[in-house]
Amino acid sequence: MPSDAPVDLYSLAFTCSVDPLLLLDESGRILALNPAAERLASTTGATARGRHVDEVLRPDPPLGALLEQALRDRAPRALPPDVTLRLADERVVLAEGHLSPLVDPAGACAAVLLALRDVTEQRRAEQAAREHGARLHAAVEALDVGFVIYDAEDRLCFFNTAYRSLYPECAAAIQVGNTFEDVVREGCRNGIHLHSGLSEDEWVAGRIADHRRPGDVYVRRFGDRWITIKGSRLADGSFVGLRIDTTEIKEAELALERERQFIRLVLDTIPLVVTVKDREGRMKLVSKAYADLYETTPDGAVGKTISDMPPSHAELSVISEMDQEVLARMERVSRVQPVSRPNGKVRWMSIIKVPLVEQDGTTHILAIGTDITAQREHEERMAATIAELERQKEAIADQLAVIQRQQALIRALSTPILQVAEGVLAVPIIGALDGARATDVTSKLLDEVVRTGARFAIIDVTGIESVDAATADHLVRIVRAIRLLGASGVLTGIGPAVAQSMCGLGVDLSGVTTHGNLRAGIEVCLRALPERR
Repeated sequence: MPSDAPVDLYSLAFTCSVDPLLLLDESGRILALNPAAERLASTTGATARGRHVDEVLRPDPPLGALLEQALRDRAPRALPPDVTLRLADERVVLAEGHLSPLVDPAGACAAVLLALRDVTEQRRAEQAAREHGARLHAAVEALDVGFVIYDAEDRLCFFNTAYRSLYPECAAAIQVGNTFEDVVREGCRNGIHLHSGLSEDEWVAGRIADHRRPGDVYVRRFGDRWITIKGSRLADGSFVGLRIDTTEIKEAELALERERQFIRLVLDTIPLVVTVKDREGRMKLVSKAYADLYETTPDGAVGKTISDMPPSHAELSVISEMDQEVLARMERVSRVQPVSRPNGKVRWMSIIKVPLVEQDGTTHILAIGTDITAQREHEERMAATIAELERQKEAIADQLAVIQRQQALIRALSTPILQVAEGVLAVPIIGALDGARATDVTSKLLDEVVRTGARFAIIDVTGIESVDAATADHLVRIVRAIRLLGASGVLTGIGPAVAQSMCGLGVDLSGVTTHGNLRAGIEVCLRALPERR
């Protein structure tokens, strides 16, 4: 049942307070303390009463000076921030609180109330949070990527140094409190948008649109830089963004694309059939000439195997054998191979295949084919022409042999060597006497002179209609050659025209016996024979 005794609410509040409370006299001695203060000081009220508060709690700094101020001013005084209490059980407690003089209506100070609150864990948590924040800030500053936070109204809340360095054109506007649009327009004032060909408003509108669709990852060009942008919206509507300078990567990509396009241009231009296949025979790269060969496109051929094209089974067999040989020997392999086109026509290709090994050891097969159809057709025509020429050569050779035999017979008939008497030879010459005929006549006549032991050799020129310098020289040489063998050479049949020609040419016939006709020459030679015996 409830007690009828009056309740001292002030005493009850003092006792039940969760904060440590101590009543001090004007000298700082403890008059009373509540259970919370007893627990804080790890002592009882009976032990603590009458002792000075600085002795029981050992505060740093001591409370004496602050107590004097509170008593002098008759006004509460807050304790210094984070007063350190070094308690008897060696505990160290961080506390905050105040000293409040309890002044009666007459103005006398009855006591001083010391209210304390243990903030040790709070301060430790706050310190840990500060340290964590400092580490986080240092980590964000150490990033080589830009980090930025905009609030729900798109005002700049936080950014690291890397973010500012990525946008030198916008640096003046990258200040906490400025809006995203402020930052973008500052960049436009410094020409960040000029490469795009857009107006300032168009550029700003595009960047704001990008900013308002966080979650996407995209690459944008800013002046001479390429920046990859990633952003996210938080639950409170604020925006967290990352900015990564990917200029080197983008330039490398562009360089690779230019290189790829250049390779494609080369492959589209060269008249060679070029393919690169993996070990399974799938096309990795083909030239336009190859695609044209099979009436497809380079892109249409990539990824396919030769069996997807329309060649003959013989081609498949040969190509497969060449590929296996290249992979087995890791050496160059070459063949001349007919290739069937989809239209049924056959093209002759000179094919060279070599292993193509990447740095990681992946092996491909590089094939280079040259269309030698025209060359082969030309060679076939040349071979047929050569065969025909050989046949004609053989026919001409046969005809030439006949002509040579006929010429020999004609020479023998046209310049017969006659033995008209023992010791007398006669050679009638009919027609022209050129160098070849003169050599032949001389050779045969000298042989007969030696064989028969003739003393006279009559050269009858009745059949020669005219004599030039060369003919006259041949005749004189024949006579001299006969003389060297010990016989006498006699010229007969020199008519008026020939004699006149020889005189006009100044031919020296001294020592050469001449007669008007063959009969006269024979008679002279026959008469001279007995005299020589």
